[in-house]
Amino acid sequence: MNQARRVSRDSIARERITALLRAGRLPSLQDLLQREEVSLDELALDLLTHQVEIEVQAEQLRLANEALEAERRKFETIFHEMPVAALLVDLDSGLVTAENRQIRQLFPERYRDMNAQHYLRHFGENRFDQDRISLGLADCRNGQGASVKSVSLIDKTPESYVMSDIRMARLEIAEHGTPCVLTIIQPYEQRF
Repeated sequence: MNQARRVSRDSIARERITALLRAGRLPSLQDLLQREEVSLDELALDLLTHQVEIEVQAEQLRLANEALEAERRKFETIFHEMPVAALLVDLDSGLVTAENRQIRQLFPERYRDMNAQHYLRHFGENRFDQDRISLGLADCRNGQGASVKSVSLIDKTPESYVMSDIRMARLEIAEHGTPCVLTIIQPYEQRF
């Protein structure tokens, strides 16, 4: 019974404090400490006020994190279920940081070792194709999109290649806000 009464008093106090905070009628802790005399009741009220403010901010942060997590899951679902071959590439290094199912199907030998690191440039069959891919990444570094037409991409060996068009777009979605490049590979119908 005491517990229920205390919870009820706490919730009533929180509601009153929230209303006073919205109205801007509560002194700050610094104002209270600068007074010559401070009553314990005023100090306790101010501490409870700060506790409520922190709880409200924590709840807002929790809700914002939930919304961000939902957006991240939505992006990952869209990315991995796209009907086209797609990669996320680190803008600075050209390292492939994520790939979807269709890329793994298009380049099965390359993705046989799941721990191997792949660089977009190295997908090019020869130096000419590799340089064209690098120029596309450079365009993305400058904030533009890029399109590399009729590029020959190899799976693992030069005997296994596919002619493709590559489309690249700079995105600001990677961890810690570092930019990346969404790369779409559209192979021609026939694998050579």
